[in-house]
Amino acid sequence: MKKLLFALLLIASIVYTSQAQQKPAPRADVASIEAITAAGLKIISGPKGQQRDMEAFKALFLPNAQMGGVFYKGDSSFVRLTTAEKFAESNGPAYAEIGFYENQLALRTERFGNLAIAFQTYETRVGSPTGKVEDRGVNTYQLVFDKGRWWIASLLFTPETATQPIPKKYLK
Repeated sequence: MKKLLFALLLIASIVYTSQAQQKPAPRADVASIEAITAAGLKIISGPKGQQRDMEAFKALFLPNAQMGGVFYKGDSSFVRLTTAEKFAESNGPAYAEIGFYENQLALRTERFGNLAIAFQTYETRVGSPTGKVEDRGVNTYQLVFDKGRWWIASLLFTPETATQPIPKKYLK
């Protein structure tokens, strides 16, 4: 009986040790700040008629993460906030309908421990990846490193305007 118990304990410890050493490979699209900020743009960009993988988009964000924009009307601004899930539901089909491309022009990051902030300067094009630039602006990310990967906690963006051009430091 003691031999059987010892054998079972030995087998259990070998199985446990081998499983503990087998960590899943980290997803490349969330392995770094640069990767996760690029992944969002890659997912939402594509030709007209191509469905966007908005499940992959939502998987970049923490549950209940907020997204939104700061927009301008005349001399004032206003903010529109939503969740990443609602953003994906409403914008995924729209991007596929028009053929939408968002390209990174520059990325600046600040990090302390498992917290980071990223300023990503972007340009958007409609219909073709080489078409006319429709808009430029800045995406701002609050990011956290948890469970072996980066997560977007919030994302706010604001477009460039004639009275508020993108500073040169955000174009390098």
